[in-house]
Amino acid sequence: MDIQIIISQMLMLFAMMLTGYMVWRIGWFDEPAYQKLSKIVVNILNPILVLNGVLGKDSAGDTSLILQNLGFVVFFYLLLIAAGFLFVWILRPVKAEKRLYRLMTIFPNVGFMGIPVITGIFGMECMIYIVFYMLGYNLLLYTYGLALAGKAARDAGGKAASDCAGGTWKRMINPGVLCGVAAIVIFMLRIRVPAPAANYCSYMGNATIPLSMLLIGMSIAKADLKTIFSNVRVYLYTAMKMLLLPAAMIALLKPLPADPVIFGVFVLQLAMPVGSIVTLIAKESGADEICCTNGIVLSTLASLITIPLVCVFLS
Repeated sequence: MDIQIIISQMLMLFAMMLTGYMVWRIGWFDEPAYQKLSKIVVNILNPILVLNGVLGKDSAGDTSLILQNLGFVVFFYLLLIAAGFLFVWILRPVKAEKRLYRLMTIFPNVGFMGIPVITGIFGMECMIYIVFYMLGYNLLLYTYGLALAGKAARDAGGKAASDCAGGTWKRMINPGVLCGVAAIVIFMLRIRVPAPAANYCSYMGNATIPLSMLLIGMSIAKADLKTIFSNVRVYLYTAMKMLLLPAAMIALLKPLPADPVIFGVFVLQLAMPVGSIVTLIAKESGADEICCTNGIVLSTLASLITIPLVCVFLS
C-alpha cells in the first residue's frame, strides 16, 4: 500500500471539501440549495455510482470472497454496536448524549467518504464489497438507528417525534437500497447492460465524489467551530473511534487468512468519520442534533490525518 498515493488522495478530497467550505462562506449557496443538492447526491448520484462500480465486472470465482466480505460486514456492525457501549462507559457523557454517542459510533460515513477513499486506494473493483456495507447501513439505520434516536430524545426530557417510528419499512425502500440490491444481482448473475446505460452510469456516478465532498465542506462551514474545537470529550471520542478501534482490529485480525482487499475495506470503513445522516435522524427525532454535528465535523476534519495513519498500520 503506497502511503504517498493515500496522502495524495486525502489531500485531493480535502481540496474538494475546502472548495465547498469557501462556496458556503462567500454566499454562493444557502440552506435550501444545500438541501436540494444533498437530495440529488443521496437519492440519484450515489446510488448510480454503486451500480457503476459493478458494471462490466466478472463475478466468476468470487463467491467465496463475497461470503467472506459478508462475514466482515456482519462483524463490522456488531463490533460498532458493542464499541458504542464501551465508548459511552469510558467518556461518561450526560444522559441526553449517551445514545447519541452510540448512534455516531454505529453509523460512520461508509458512503460519502467511504466510496471515494476506499476506491481511491483499492480501485473500483472493491465497490461490490462496499455495497454490502451500505445495505447493512440502511437496514440498521431505519430500525435500530431510529429507535436509538427516539430514546435519546426522551433522555433529553423531550418527546420523540411521533412520525419517526412510522413508515420505517417505506424508508428502507429507497434508491440506495434498491440500487445496492440491483448491483449485487447484476454482479452475481453477470448481467450485461447496454453500452449507453453503462456510459450513463459512468458519467452520472463520476459526479458523486466531488459533489459529496463539496457538501461535506459546506456542512463544516455551517458549524460553530469554536464550540466544536473546545469540546475535549469529542476529541477523545474521535481518537478512540478512528484510531484506536481500527488499530486494535488490525492487531487482532490481520494474522487471519483473509483476502487483503476485503480486510482493508473492513478496516478503512471502521476509520471513516461519523455519517452526516446521524444529525438528520437526531433532529427529526427531537434529540440534540448539536452533539452529533460536533462529532461529524471534528471526525471529518480528523480523518484527513487518521485515515493515512490507519493505512500505515494496515500496510
